[in-house]
Amino acid sequence: MTKAFGYVRCSSNSQSAAASIATQNDAIARAAASCGVHLQRVFADIGPTGSSQSELEHLVKTAEIGGVGAIVVANKSRLSRSIAELRRLEERFSAAGIEIINAEG
Repeated sequence: MTKAFGYVRCSSNSQSAAASIATQNDAIARAAASCGVHLQRVFADIGPTGSSQSELEHLVKTAEIGGVGAIVVANKSRLSRSIAELRRLEERFSAAGIEIINAEG
């Protein structure tokens, strides 16, 4: 079974953020199960828009050296706030042989 990491991001510390994170976690768990990957850990960035994404950076580094075959997200938009950065991450994961599984398809 392929090992995978999940990633969630929410830009607020409010109660709605907790609901958003829970919703993202549920989507990630369902997608991992339906794709037959073993979700080992979920990285989470929670905070105001514009704050650093330290857990995303940690995810990328850990995935590249951690022997995972997939990153599972509720929606690819959670990986980045910009299309250019998303493309860079997609290329980086692809070069490392890591698939991005988008729960929303």
